[in-house]
Amino acid sequence: PMLAAIVMAAQLVASATAGKTTYVVGGWLPQDSASISRTLAPIFQDYLSDRVGSKMDPPVKFVFKPVDQDSDTSSRSLIESGGLDMLYSVAGSVACKAAQFSWVPLATQQNILGSSVTGSDALVVFSLLNNSAITRVEDLKGGKLGCGYLYSGATYYEGFQMLLDHGVHMYRDLAQVRFYGADYDAYFGAVLRGDLDAGFVSSSWLSRNAHDVAQLRVHDRQEELRYEGAVFPAPVSRLTESYGLVVSPEMPWQLKRKVLLALEELDASHPSMVALKLAGWTSAANYGATFTALEHSGIVYQSNHSKMCRDPFDREDIWRSITCPHGYYLVDYNTSARQCDLAGLPCPPGVICFCRPCVP
Repeated sequence: PMLAAIVMAAQLVASATAGKTTYVVGGWLPQDSASISRTLAPIFQDYLSDRVGSKMDPPVKFVFKPVDQDSDTSSRSLIESGGLDMLYSVAGSVACKAAQFSWVPLATQQNILGSSVTGSDALVVFSLLNNSAITRVEDLKGGKLGCGYLYSGATYYEGFQMLLDHGVHMYRDLAQVRFYGADYDAYFGAVLRGDLDAGFVSSSWLSRNAHDVAQLRVHDRQEELRYEGAVFPAPVSRLTESYGLVVSPEMPWQLKRKVLLALEELDASHPSMVALKLAGWTSAANYGATFTALEHSGIVYQSNHSKMCRDPFDREDIWRSITCPHGYYLVDYNTSARQCDLAGLPCPPGVICFCRPCVP
């Protein structure tokens, strides 16, 4: 009976996907939509359509679209409406789609950092080297901090945990926390101008954008962190998993296998690989540690016996992820929305801000 049930389930999936000839691949990078398409479409649309799609019977094509730039391009909404089959994104987004939708992590990218190759990325907690008021993590108390994308360990949740390890709670101790989403350039520049005291950014982003790190102070600097048996090739604050590709469980297994093999064969000289500073692809990393970190930071939560992920574009949903330390409580949402203005710390347009929503 069990074997018959398995066969029937396989037949149902096969019938549901039979005749499907177009697969939509979503992709996210800390860039604008046009730049994302220029960078990723040559891999996930052109290369896969030629290398994989043209050899299927019947032939299939892959169509790329930028996602998660705002609520209108939310990958979660696209998955719920059946408008997405594959997603390339940061590790947190990969883990969220696996938890919430039972999607399958398929591949993890290998980054080129300096002269080394690594399947990891890293959090860099930085401030200006010439800012003598902030020389330790503990000095960030009372300061203003810039974060990136909620699902990015290198620009949010690993930094949240690192500060906690130093006795600094972002929502109790910092005067202002700003979420810039995909606009890493904006808050990196804000730190350089002195408008922010510190920020969280990824090692791979710094490398791709050739920023001069000599003027930066890297907090909780680690020189000998190891990943897959090798020392990570840059001084960083904490390691995170790299970007990956996660796919719908309804994709035929033969197609998944061919996509993985094609990515593993992708030449590092391909223009998109050069632009991303990638050496190649491997089968998916174990994103278990990423999932645990998402739970600890309140991004993954339980709802009616199911795992859910907070909406990175909804200020109220991010507010719900906040857990205050012992002796403090989270102010109601409407009060939290006014706190920055009352503190004389207005929020820049298009940015989500919180100003000490944990109060005694």
